[in-house]
Amino acid sequence: MKITYLPTIHPRSKSVRDTGSNSRMRDITRDVVYKNEWNSNLAEEVKKLFDEKAADWSTTRNIPARGVPVLDAFERGEVHGKRVVDLGAGTGLATQILVKKFENVVALDISKEMIKNSVVLETPQVCADGSRLPFASNSIDVFLAMNMILFPNEIERCLKAEGFLVWVSSRGSDTPIYLSPEEVVDLMSTNSEFSWSGVSAYALEGSWLVARRQLPASANCA
Repeated sequence: MKITYLPTIHPRSKSVRDTGSNSRMRDITRDVVYKNEWNSNLAEEVKKLFDEKAADWSTTRNIPARGVPVLDAFERGEVHGKRVVDLGAGTGLATQILVKKFENVVALDISKEMIKNSVVLETPQVCADGSRLPFASNSIDVFLAMNMILFPNEIERCLKAEGFLVWVSSRGSDTPIYLSPEEVVDLMSTNSEFSWSGVSAYALEGSWLVARRQLPASANCA
C-alpha cells in the first residue's frame, strides 16, 4: 500500500471558515499539476494575491492549533535531517516550529510582502518561485510544503535520495491549496524513477502526509 494511515491522536475538528474547494487557488493548484499550466502570468497572480494578504496574515493564523498538524507529521512521520526548506513559508508560521527542531532552516516564498511580515528573524528568508528552486540538486533533507502548490520535478531534483516531503493541509480538504495524500504520492511517483510512499493522518482541522521514495535495498546501502 502506498500510504499507511495512522490513528488520529489529535481529535478531528471542522473549520468554521468557508471551504476553499471552489476557490481560485484550488483551480490553480490542480491546473499546475494536471495541466502543467504554471507560467509567469499565474506566478504574478499568486504573488499579488499573497502580497495583498501579507500584512494581516498572522493576525488570525499565528495560533498553537495551526502548528499541531506540523508537529504531528514530524514526530509520527519520523522526519529527520539537517537541511530543511519551508516551501511557501508565508509569514513563517511553520518556520518558527522548524527552527526549534533543525539546525539549518530556509524559509521560501514567492511573496516579498509575506517575507517582510515574517514572525521569524533567525533564519534565511528567500523570495523565489517554487517551480525554479534556488538549491543544488540532491541538497535538501526535508521539504515542508504547508498549503503550497506542488512542483514535483523541483522537489524530486533537490531532495536527497532518502529525503522527506512533508505535505500539510491546515484545513484538510477545505484548504484552498489542496491535494490529497494519494494525489501527492502519485504525482511524485510519476515524476520520479522511483515509486513514492508515505504515512498520513488527520490532526485537528488539518491533515498531513510524510512521503519518501521507495529506494531499492542496494540504494539504501550505498
